[in-house]
Amino acid sequence: MPEQIPSGYDQIYTSLLPRLADCDIVAQARQLGLTPEGEDAARAEFLGRHYLITNQGVDTVDGGPQTNINNRSLLIYYILAKGGIEPKFSFVPVGRLTGMPSGTHDGKGEDEGWFICEALLRDIQGQYNLFVAAAEELNGEYIGILLGGHCWQFMVLPKIPMRMIFYEADEEFPAELQAQFDETAPYYMDFECLAFLSGSVMRELCSIARQQKQA
Repeated sequence: MPEQIPSGYDQIYTSLLPRLADCDIVAQARQLGLTPEGEDAARAEFLGRHYLITNQGVDTVDGGPQTNINNRSLLIYYILAKGGIEPKFSFVPVGRLTGMPSGTHDGKGEDEGWFICEALLRDIQGQYNLFVAAAEELNGEYIGILLGGHCWQFMVLPKIPMRMIFYEADEEFPAELQAQFDETAPYYMDFECLAFLSGSVMRELCSIARQQKQA
């Protein structure tokens, strides 16, 4: 049997382990809003799953299968964060922070930073009620109407709130989605990590939506 070559994502996780080995996990957990576990570990809830972070790595502890390696890497980046600033709940489009591709939605807000999650919108067929069901399962909080769309807020990690604004389809435009991070998010993850983080949130919403359609 040929030797399995680690993916780039596996290599990223492995490259982070030496930094994690030198981390004061409990002190960082207290600063970052995670739950200290004993003298050398922390528990984290992330996208509906429960994890244990130690100096050796990150593993799920809820009895389910191991999760996407990106999610475990993101938790390492978070536990290593300098932090030191509280969220301002002042939100900026994901594209402005990460350089992700922008979309447009003429007349419903500024163009810069629009992030269209085509997979999610396809899975829910652009139906807002299906988005609501997935958002509620991921502990999203409905904020109200913002910039003409339905605004939902997620505490993705204790210091990283995220908002999504869902624009329902009308006679001129299909349904569209904008993702925003708190302006303090770069204090906790760099721009590339925030791009991966938004992708992880979208993938989880897609997964929930698919499961709900099959139920």
